[in-house]
Amino acid sequence: MQILIVEDSNTSRMYLEEVLKDITQNLDANIESAASGEEALKKVQRKWLKGVPCELIFMDIILPGMDGLQTLEKIRALENEKRIPEEKKIKAIMTTALDDSTKASRAFFQCEAISYITKPITAEKIQMELSKFGMI
Repeated sequence: MQILIVEDSNTSRMYLEEVLKDITQNLDANIESAASGEEALKKVQRKWLKGVPCELIFMDIILPGMDGLQTLEKIRALENEKRIPEEKKIKAIMTTALDDSTKASRAFFQCEAISYITKPITAEKIQMELSKFGMI
């Protein structure tokens, strides 16, 4: 499983990496991270070119430069441009400190996120979400 964590906080990024390593240890997961939306977009495109596309993204909403919602909208536009079938599109879980219904609605409807997790993020929350969508 190819996983990308997009989080500008180094501490949060390292925490998510460790939690995901534990949860996915039996899945031969490759976990990468990015600190900005621009960096995430480049990594997603590079992985497509290498033939190992991302399957799951944990995307923080508040990022420097291009925010997480804008980044995911650009990823969706690229997927549509490449005519990637729905079942092969990257599964996105939005992470945020904001409990904002407007941003949550945008994440689900415009960005096609499968989940929206508010911080503090726990291993249990992540495990529950991944189980809910049959990813673990």
